[in-house]
Amino acid sequence: MDGFALAQVPLSIVEQKMVNDVRKKLVGAQDYEGKVKNWFDLLVVRLCKFLTFRVDAGTMKDHFRYLKRVDDRTKLPHESELQKDLFDFLLSTTISPLLEVPHIAAGRTDIYLPFAGFRFIIEVKRSTSVVWSCFSARPHSRQAAAYSTADVRLGVLATLDLSVREPGVPHVSECFGVIRRKLSRSDERTVVFLRVPGNRLSPSTLSN
Repeated sequence: MDGFALAQVPLSIVEQKMVNDVRKKLVGAQDYEGKVKNWFDLLVVRLCKFLTFRVDAGTMKDHFRYLKRVDDRTKLPHESELQKDLFDFLLSTTISPLLEVPHIAAGRTDIYLPFAGFRFIIEVKRSTSVVWSCFSARPHSRQAAAYSTADVRLGVLATLDLSVREPGVPHVSECFGVIRRKLSRSDERTVVFLRVPGNRLSPSTLSN
């Protein structure tokens, strides 16, 4: 069943490498085994497809407006726009997500993915820093890891990157990875993160 996820969804060469890199980093993670591993692998594939679709996407009427260039930084899009977009994307698959489920680790989830005998939680945040760095996702990963307190120790953090990037959007392979959070000597949580680049310039503007 090692190819369970990859057999479900066709992937480009770049997407295959992104998924395989994440799966290699997940090896040895607590609870990443058996049917949990199979379904988490499939979720990784779905998240990779979502990320590549959105990196390619231009704004069309009211679609994906949260990704477009923002000139007034007092009017940056909220993380709820990414949350709704990702929820709708996952709703079109077989994962059957739920929104805003309460009483999970004494909090309320952004996106809840129920399975037979376990669950995955997706935490959605935004980064309003002008400059993105490799540390931008780590503070939010602590919250994403906390939602796995009473279930399998695997979670997801989706972050809307609203930094000012010149000259454009980072390569999609730079936007997908794994963060480990050590809560104690025997308790390590694992979070897959995706960075969704917002505040975007189109390629045509870069020649000016």
